[in-house]
Amino acid sequence: MQWQGKAPLFAILVFLGGASYGIVSPLVKYAYQLGFDSNDITVAQFYYAVLILWALVAISARSKKQHYGMTWKNFGRLVFLGLIGTVTSIAYYKALTGLPAWLAVILLFQFAWITFLVQFLVTKKRPGRFEWFGIVFVVIGTILANVGGVHHHVHLTFLGVLLGLISAIAYSLFLYFNAGVDTSSPPLYRSAIIATVSAVAITPVFPPHASFLIHNLQGLWIFGILIGLFSQAIPTTLFSIGIPKLGGGTAAILSSVELPVAVLLSAWWLGESVMWVGWLGVLMIFAGIIIGQRSG
Repeated sequence: MQWQGKAPLFAILVFLGGASYGIVSPLVKYAYQLGFDSNDITVAQFYYAVLILWALVAISARSKKQHYGMTWKNFGRLVFLGLIGTVTSIAYYKALTGLPAWLAVILLFQFAWITFLVQFLVTKKRPGRFEWFGIVFVVIGTILANVGGVHHHVHLTFLGVLLGLISAIAYSLFLYFNAGVDTSSPPLYRSAIIATVSAVAITPVFPPHASFLIHNLQGLWIFGILIGLFSQAIPTTLFSIGIPKLGGGTAAILSSVELPVAVLLSAWWLGESVMWVGWLGVLMIFAGIIIGQRSG
C-alpha cells in the first residue's frame, strides 16, 4: 500500500484514536444497564480524563526533561479545540433527545466529507481520487451499519437534525484545526489542556448533581476512568501526535473506524444482534479507510 509519503505510524495512531472512540458506546450502554444516568456519565468522563492526563503529565515531567513552553497562539488553538470538542459532545448528546440513536450517528459521521469541505474552503486543496472513493464508502457504510435493523417508524425533530449536523461540523473543525497545532510541546501536555477546557465548558450544560458523589461510591468512578480514557485521554493524545503529520482530511477517514469497533464490541460484549446489512456496512467502512489511504 502507498501512504502518500506519510509515515504509516502516524496513520496507525489516528486509526487507534478512532478505535478508542468506538469502545465508548458499549461502555456507556453497559453503565446504563447498571443504573447510572447519562448526566453523571457525561460529567465523569470529562473530569476523570482531566485527572488522568494531568497525572501523566506530572509523571512524565519527573521522569525526563521536556519543553513545556508554548506560544499564546498555540495555546489559543488548544483552547479552541477544547471548546469545539465540547460543542461536538453537547450537540450530539442533545441530538439524541430528538432523534433515534442510529440517525444521530449517521448525522455525526458526515464529518467524513465535511472535513474535506473545510479543508477545501481554507486551502483550496481538493480530495484525491482515492480519498473521494474512501469518503463515499465510509458514508454509505455508516448508513448501512446503522439502519440495517431498523423497521419502525422514525420520529424526527428539526432541532434534533440540526444538532446532529452541528456535531458533525464541530467534529470536522476539531479534526482539521488539530492539524495546525504546533507539536513542539509534549502531546500529553497539549491533550491535558484540551481536556481541561472541555471539562470546564461542559459543566454549565451538564452540572454534577449531589448524586454524582453517591454514584461514585457505587462504582461510577470505574466507568468514569474507563470512559474518560477511551473518549478523551487516549484519542486526544493520539490525535495530537498523528493529525498534525497527516492532515484533517486523512484523519477523518481513518477515525471512521469508530463505528465498526462500536458495532463489533456491541455484538460481542453486549450480545446485540446485527443484521447482514449492518455487517456489510462495517466492511464498507473498513474498505473506505483502506482505499482512502492510497495515493492517486
